[in-house]
Amino acid sequence: MSDKAPTIEELDPEQAERIARAPLPTKGTLRARRCVPIQLVKFAVTNLRIMDIVIREKLGM
Repeated sequence: MSDKAPTIEELDPEQAERIARAPLPTKGTLRARRCVPIQLVKFAVTNLRIMDIVIREKLGM
């Protein structure tokens, strides 16, 4: 008996085909995902958007 459980690809060949056809990220996309300054800016922008929604709701605007 095997200690490893079969992967989804082994259980469902159709799913494996769909995964194989999925588009891969470009080099630029991967670089942006790993770039700490870009991630910090995105984090700050997301927080500002959330705070804007909270403040508008709190003030009833």
